[in-house]
Amino acid sequence: MSDEMESELTSDEHGGKDTPPPAEADVQTVLPNVGGDESSEHDVVSDADVQPFWKRRVVWIAAIAVVVVAVAGIAGAVVWSGHAKDEALADCRQYTAQVRKLNKTSLDNKTVEATKVDKNGVADVNTWEALQRDQKKLTNLTHKGVTVCDATSRKVAQKQESEASSSLESLKSARKTVENSAKAVLASRDAKVLKDVRDSLTAKVGQAKQLLDSSAGNVADENTRTVLSQQIDAANGMLGNGQAKLTDLQQAAQSLDGAVSGANASVQAKTDADAQVAAQQAQSIQTTQSGQVSWSQGSRQKAPAQSSPSRSSQPSQQYASSGSASSGSRVPSGGAAPGPQSSQPQQSTGNSGFDLSGSINPNCVAGHTGVCPIG
Repeated sequence: MSDEMESELTSDEHGGKDTPPPAEADVQTVLPNVGGDESSEHDVVSDADVQPFWKRRVVWIAAIAVVVVAVAGIAGAVVWSGHAKDEALADCRQYTAQVRKLNKTSLDNKTVEATKVDKNGVADVNTWEALQRDQKKLTNLTHKGVTVCDATSRKVAQKQESEASSSLESLKSARKTVENSAKAVLASRDAKVLKDVRDSLTAKVGQAKQLLDSSAGNVADENTRTVLSQQIDAANGMLGNGQAKLTDLQQAAQSLDGAVSGANASVQAKTDADAQVAAQQAQSIQTTQSGQVSWSQGSRQKAPAQSSPSRSSQPSQQYASSGSASSGSRVPSGGAAPGPQSSQPQQSTGNSGFDLSGSINPNCVAGHTGVCPIG
């Protein structure tokens, strides 16, 4: 190629301005003759002509990559948000299902038993009051209701999930608190029962000692007092044991009650036997006295009948008044009367000195009439 052609080419490529030729160090690029121009076998292009093309291509590639990344990020974010929402709603529904199940689940038997304990049935009333407060809190949570899990966005779904989880944890905590309070109430109740049994056993021992002293010589069976003494000692030993269980104290009280009942029954049997002997003795005395009285009355009633023959056996004469007392004539009853005599007994019409009438003598035996016997 001639020097003139190179000068023209250089002038055309740089806008017609004369520019200095490239330095010898510049790298020339030989391009094939695509157009089939036979004037030259190769066209020479410098690096300055190639660089703008590659720069534009890199920029477009980078821009496309950014767009692709952004689109992928947005799509990923959308997918992730939808997945997070679904997970939050699923967890929310799971929590609410557990809440409903707990609300329908009854408390354990010990807790139910503690809720029935009376305020006066515990040694420490504070335990009873704490149970009432905790039970009221649990009741309020039970009637609060459950969270509705129907969010349409991720944030709302996650909020509902948090509320449902919090409700479940609060319900579990409240139930656990009630159970612990119930245990405290039952322990306080048992402590009071133990104290009451100890106090009762102490009182029983005092009464049993009094019975043991008062029943000396007053029992039908002395062995009952021996048993009573043994049970008193056993009860005192149980009271002196600070680690004695409730069942042991109750058993000691029952055994002592049995011994007291046996001693009391023996005392009553002795009392009844003594009363029966006394009644028999009184009946015997009364029978003896009644026999003596009957014999005395019988003897006094037979006395007039025995005295009549003795008096009739003596010679006696009956005198009848034949007129006035001034006539002075008396006729023996055995002689013949000068005149008609009456068959009826004659009563004295004068002052003969004998009262032969049937009047009652107050000094005679009761019920006797006629002449009162002498003596």
